[in-house]
Amino acid sequence: MQLQMNTEQGSGKRLRNGGALSLSLLIVVFAISILLVLSWLPVGKALSRPSYSAANKLTLMTFNIRHAKGLDGQVRLQSVRDALSQGKADLIALQEVDRFQGRSGFQDQARALSQSLHMTFLYAPAMSQGVSQYGIALLSRFPLINPHTYPLPGEKEPRVVLTAQMEIQRPHNPSQGQQGREQELVTIVTTHLGVTRADRERQMPELLRILKEIRTPIVLLGDLNMTDQDPLMKELNETLHQARLPASESTVLHGGQIDHIFTSFPGLEDTPAWTKATKASDHVPVLYKVALFQGGQ
Repeated sequence: MQLQMNTEQGSGKRLRNGGALSLSLLIVVFAISILLVLSWLPVGKALSRPSYSAANKLTLMTFNIRHAKGLDGQVRLQSVRDALSQGKADLIALQEVDRFQGRSGFQDQARALSQSLHMTFLYAPAMSQGVSQYGIALLSRFPLINPHTYPLPGEKEPRVVLTAQMEIQRPHNPSQGQQGREQELVTIVTTHLGVTRADRERQMPELLRILKEIRTPIVLLGDLNMTDQDPLMKELNETLHQARLPASESTVLHGGQIDHIFTSFPGLEDTPAWTKATKASDHVPVLYKVALFQGGQ
């Protein structure tokens, strides 16, 4: 009798353990299935204004969010969201953005930020492992069209350039009648160049090639991992106008201005860029307000 009871207890324990294992496997399979489905969902779907009017000024931001790892070592996407919200930018470039990475809680960070801020978004992975990705993103209050991703050469870590276009509604000119309100495209470009000089020496010429092939006005935002004084920046400064920060300001924890905003619109020298203090990353947001056309001055 005792032997039978022990045997039944052992069988019951094995059944319970087997059931728990099956349930765990089912949960894992279900989670992976959800991630796979989400990974195939199109990006760029969120609330946005129908078009941008050039009669207004556009606030630009670039921010390396370090997958939302704050200065306290904790990953808090809400802290990044708060920093973006406080900046009130119309167009935001983000670097070091995770998608389904374990270190950041398997969040689709660009999508989550865009939804909470009611902005449209585009995401370009530089690295992928299964459904997990790491890359750069654009968030916008206005529709972004014609997205394209360009791979950049490099040895230490893959990098990419993401471009998209935004339709601009130029100010109405009464003297031209109904034809006075014209539509024009502006190309938005963002990237995150390599941390080693050897990689940047290979990547900068490719970035310049991409910029020179664009036939519309340009806005360039990103973490270029070098200051304005670097010789590699010379040709870029000759190609576009830089939104300059005060010399006393830094964009990264250990000092230096390595996060930049450039446009093909003149007059930037009269209006400096600025930073927004935050502990959400080891970088801070860099912002700039620009009138894309004379009618927005």
